[in-house]
Amino acid sequence: MMEKEQMYGFEMIHMKDIQDIMKRERCMVVDLRDNESFRKDHFAGAKNFPFFYFEEWKNEIPQNVSLILYCEHGNQSMLAARKLRRRRGKIYTVMGGYRRKEKD
Repeated sequence: MMEKEQMYGFEMIHMKDIQDIMKRERCMVVDLRDNESFRKDHFAGAKNFPFFYFEEWKNEIPQNVSLILYCEHGNQSMLAARKLRRRRGKIYTVMGGYRRKEKD
């Protein structure tokens, strides 16, 4: 996986990996979906920065933390990761996007 991370500037992960990453690194989880989708459901602790407004919020992201990006299907988080890859700190993007938690 390290070769791909160096090549693309970010690492692709699954939703289930977020908790493990948060335990070992200082992270910021970023939900790139629109405000309405975020209000309906989101990963606990995520900040909502809609991809559509990327140019407006990109400079608000701290440089000294790892970023975990997710969106609806995974496409926008990959685009955002590519645009942010020159920043300091690791970048992770969730493959397949956000999946609503299933009720037990």
